[in-house]
Amino acid sequence: MSGDPTVAQEQKQLLVVKQPIFDRDKSVWGYRFVVNDVMAREGVEHDGSDVELVAEQVVSMSTCGTGCPIGKKFFLSITGESPIDRSVLPENLDNCIVTMSGKAVNDAQCSHLAEAIGDGGGSLAVDYDVEGDVLESLLEKCDIVKVSMADKRPAEIVALRKKFKGFQGKLLAANIDDWETYEGARALGFKYFQGSFFGVPELKEAEGLQSTSVAKLQLLGELNNPDCGMEDLASIIASDISLSYRILQYINSASFGFRTQIKSIQQAVALLGLKELKHWATVVVMTDIDSTPKGEEVAYTALHRARFLSRFTEMSNGVSQPSESMFMLGLFSKLDALLSFPMEKALENIPLDKEIMAGLCGAANEYRGLIRMMEAVEAGNCAVASKILKRYDVNCAAMATEYMKAATWTSQQLSEMQN
Repeated sequence: MSGDPTVAQEQKQLLVVKQPIFDRDKSVWGYRFVVNDVMAREGVEHDGSDVELVAEQVVSMSTCGTGCPIGKKFFLSITGESPIDRSVLPENLDNCIVTMSGKAVNDAQCSHLAEAIGDGGGSLAVDYDVEGDVLESLLEKCDIVKVSMADKRPAEIVALRKKFKGFQGKLLAANIDDWETYEGARALGFKYFQGSFFGVPELKEAEGLQSTSVAKLQLLGELNNPDCGMEDLASIIASDISLSYRILQYINSASFGFRTQIKSIQQAVALLGLKELKHWATVVVMTDIDSTPKGEEVAYTALHRARFLSRFTEMSNGVSQPSESMFMLGLFSKLDALLSFPMEKALENIPLDKEIMAGLCGAANEYRGLIRMMEAVEAGNCAVASKILKRYDVNCAAMATEYMKAATWTSQQLSEMQN
């Protein structure tokens, strides 16, 4: 069921991380793609020319499972000072935002590209964190200014917003780590938002869980109960019409490859077996908890982690848990964000391994370390991920290959669940 790596991935060992960008309604407006060439130097971002890096981003978008959905914006990053010409960019720029940061943000480089990008239907974005005189000269040429929220106090953000009062374009708040910062930037008039904030819970403990979320938590508990037998499982699934429909739809998809159509849960239990059906029913329930755009992105992250960590056991030395348990570690690592509820309370009635549960709840153990490794990879921080990978005798190149395979697999599974 895994997706095959592309030829480009095998040759370049690219690690492409997809990071969503939200609008003011918490809908996904576009995606930023962080590209690392881990073969160049393990743990260090790509150190080749900008021409190579841009070309790799374009190829990665079209060949791997992290592709940009139709109608969403694609942020193409240019960071170095080497000249880029229009021919390196995608032919169709309708949904492309060319973002310049670091040494690339200079008047000559931006002037060179701004007109060509606009003529091609694209937009130009620049980072705020450049020299003041350079930025001032570029404001009339760019459509978006990206402002990092990292290490900035509220007063600094307010002052920055005032500075751009006359700017005719849009402001993008980047590196947002929590919902408080998101709400603050939104209140100040920022239009777009990027960061890890969407993957942390908007805690609403005082309000309690909605009845639908309570029901799904109960289902998760029953599905993972070791005492749940075949008849019990068939009864549990069949009692929820929506769940029953989605599971049958998924099992009849290309991922499972059955030649004849499976028409009942009882038939699914007989063909797949108790353990397998519990496994995939849990996946369906988890991905169905939050159907908002934010929830869909969190579900993608959870399932991607699950697939990668289940494969990690075959790549590494020293992982004590079987692949099925590692799959559940990844899958449940975003349960609090899906429910907007504290992890400890969300897991109360789900019979997971005690050490895995402790890691999910923040205890400093092996499983928490693996979650930290996933967080570093998702942030595009290979240096931090590499330190954890070395404990398991796994290098970044092997990790990148499996991560990209897992991305392809996850996109395929979610697509087939939704069809």
